[in-house]
Amino acid sequence: PIVSVKRQPVSPPIRRKDGRGRPSTPFIRERILLSAVELFAEREFELVLIDEVAAHAGVGKGSVYRQFKSKEELYAAAVIDGFTELQREIRSALAGCTSMREQIATIVRHSLRFFWSRRQFFALLRDPKALRPSQERQYQAQRNDLSRLISGVLDDGVKRGAMRPGIDTRIAAESLLGMMRGMNRYGREYTTPERAVDIVTSIFLDGCAAR
Repeated sequence: PIVSVKRQPVSPPIRRKDGRGRPSTPFIRERILLSAVELFAEREFELVLIDEVAAHAGVGKGSVYRQFKSKEELYAAAVIDGFTELQREIRSALAGCTSMREQIATIVRHSLRFFWSRRQFFALLRDPKALRPSQERQYQAQRNDLSRLISGVLDDGVKRGAMRPGIDTRIAAESLLGMMRGMNRYGREYTTPERAVDIVTSIFLDGCAAR
């Protein structure tokens, strides 16, 4: 006998607002970006393939390129997304610090570790064709937030007598960011993030002159 099978209703696929193109997968961009964040954190830019990002996210390679026009754009998005998490980590770690030296060392440690494996990002910033203007604006906003975080720590240090009064904490914050960027860009041939933390912290707080 022929057995009839009752078909279950199937939800219609989610399509773009204009009704054209392939059905979209919910949160596909977020999945791709999360995959990229994890892979780029483990390896240098040149060693991560789009095929790997796609496989790690459980999507096709074409899906990646529909969301991000190039590997550089995907990489920049991953770094900017990670930058947000970096600041959350720094704020959380600062809660357990009791001295100015601990606070500065914590900021330097987390920042150096984050950018040590992401140096290609700064090369992209120097290439006007590599990033979308919106991505550059997002990065600048995130960077300014980090600068304000540092100057806020220094302002609190001035109030507590841990920093000398009258110091321009905005300039001091930019100076610390510049030291860390220079170390990431030029110091990797002869040092590591772990070794650099004490040196950068010491120079920033104590200077280089003999006492």
